Amino acid sequence: MRQFYLYKNNSGYYNAVFVNPETGKKGKDKSTHTKDKIQATIIASGWIEKGCPEARPNSRNYSPDSSTTRLNLKDICDRVNETEALQLINLLTAKYNLVIPSAETPVIEPQITTKQKADELVQEQKRRIVVVRKKPAENSAPAQMSVPTPVPAQKPKTEGIPLSAFLLNFWDFENSEFIKRYIAHDHNMTKRHTDNMLSLVRNYWQPYFCDEITVQDLDRTTLDDFFFYLNTEKGLKGGTVNKAINCGSRALRYLFENKKIDSNPMTGIERFNPEEAERGIPTESEVRQLLNTDWPNEAYFLAFKLGAFCGLRAGEISGLRVCDLDLDADLIHVRHSWNDTDGLKCPKNSDVRDLPIDHRTLLQLTSLAKENPNYSDLSYVFFSPVKPEQPYWPSYYVDGLYEALEKIGISEEQRKERKIVFHSLRHFCATVLSQKTDLKTVQAVMGHRTEAMSKHYSDHETKEKLQNMRNIMQVTWDNILSA
Repeated sequence: MRQFYLYKNNSGYYNAVFVNPETGKKGKDKSTHTKDKIQATIIASGWIEKGCPEARPNSRNYSPDSSTTRLNLKDICDRVNETEALQLINLLTAKYNLVIPSAETPVIEPQITTKQKADELVQEQKRRIVVVRKKPAENSAPAQMSVPTPVPAQKPKTEGIPLSAFLLNFWDFENSEFIKRYIAHDHNMTKRHTDNMLSLVRNYWQPYFCDEITVQDLDRTTLDDFFFYLNTEKGLKGGTVNKAINCGSRALRYLFENKKIDSNPMTGIERFNPEEAERGIPTESEVRQLLNTDWPNEAYFLAFKLGAFCGLRAGEISGLRVCDLDLDADLIHVRHSWNDTDGLKCPKNSDVRDLPIDHRTLLQLTSLAKENPNYSDLSYVFFSPVKPEQPYWPSYYVDGLYEALEKIGISEEQRKERKIVFHSLRHFCATVLSQKTDLKTVQAVMGHRTEAMSKHYSDHETKEKLQNMRNIMQVTWDNILSA
């Protein structure tokens, strides 16, 4: 009965599992701390002879070229059977690139005269050949020399690119070579976006593929299984899985385009059907009530008006500066958005646009901005009372809206059930305008500009469109207020 057997653990090292010779049951399981099977066999055999150490064995200090050895090689020979012996010879042959002679090769029998000369001859024989002979059985004809087939030496594997480490670096906003070059070519890349990508890597890519998988190990089937796992086993929605797909697709395409890999394994990956996020929309009656209720402060009330009447996003409201208020033309120049991660940046989808607004609301915004102790053309309209150099965080407008909704009789439970959020005001604006005017006008107000829309309101055609928008919006809101 074999006293032990070897297997590779998750790190690639060989573990020795010892077998009780009396019961035949598995005993102690211990790592040899080597990825070499020959060394692992020698180490495990030594443990059988001298006992398995409790601490980490000093296996890495073992040297097969050492002049002395603690191993009882005779004992090892006594323990292995013929099949195991041939396997060991094959492993030694492959490891040390030894030459196996054919059956016709004469065996050199050295004449030993002195100990010194004997040692020299033995060392010379080790460098030249290894003779494998099978002892003939008693009362039988001489057996032919058994020459095991040498195990071909494996070609060294090309060092691959570790997948997890590559993705973490690729989406590192501060250190990524890709991001630096991308921004240098005037492309928009926000830190909030890269942080979201990093979260996808840490939460899904890295735990699934671990740290040992390389980019070269990936293929389409492996990736398809991974994304299917995210959707079924992890229960992620289609939209979230698609974000995980985009996370890997952008990174692997970069490697392929820069000839770091021969093919892109993401090619042909099918995306999932994204579930559209449902958002409730307040009614015209509820908007009218919100206009007439008491708000926590003036800033929250004005933010509500800009969301419901102009369709501004919460981040675009925070990004408004004094220079964006045009009192002469009764316009708001929506040029930026703001969040706590990236600070001031371009609006979503680069939706820079000019919006008509009633003069009274514009004066209210100007009055609010002048309360800033750091008031200037570049100061924020919705400035933070705590840090006037920066605006309110968009989440503050959300809290203000929720408080106002409760005052008009919409409880937290009702709000959640109806899925009313601050962005619902933007949907309300688009819905009301779409009932009163054409699609192009709605697109212009909401920031979905077409090529026909000019950036500069000084253009005659654009002036006419802005005036048309102003008239339609004014009539729409007058109807709501007077109902």
